[in-house]
Amino acid sequence: MIALGHGIWLGVTFPIDPEISVNLLSHVIEDTPDDSDGAAVAAATAAFIADVRSDDGPDRERLTFFAQQLLGRVARRHSEVESQEQFDLWIERLELNGPDKFLVRLRNVVDVLVQDQWWFDREALQAEIPAN
Repeated sequence: MIALGHGIWLGVTFPIDPEISVNLLSHVIEDTPDDSDGAAVAAATAAFIADVRSDDGPDRERLTFFAQQLLGRVARRHSEVESQEQFDLWIERLELNGPDKFLVRLRNVVDVLVQDQWWFDREALQAEIPAN
């Protein structure tokens, strides 16, 4: 779980292959209880990364479809969401409609996975990320 947390942090923080990031996040989804908000946050992050980091083309379509399916599956198991209207309300209620909100919550999920056993200095790495 510690390695998974590290991989997620790196995969979300840095623009690596979006398929790797989405697959790492899918492990969080699979390994959390049905009613876990952490799974919802991971699924929203996967959909976001697939959308903003994938290059146009069939691979992008496949990855965004997969990520959207993850999000829909989490909504069904988390809150028995069955309609688009319920889905939209669920997204709003869990604040999954803005990366400025769900990415902050993802940090909490990663912190639970890593449990202060960081293999690297993430603050030092963050400080070296260019502003643009």
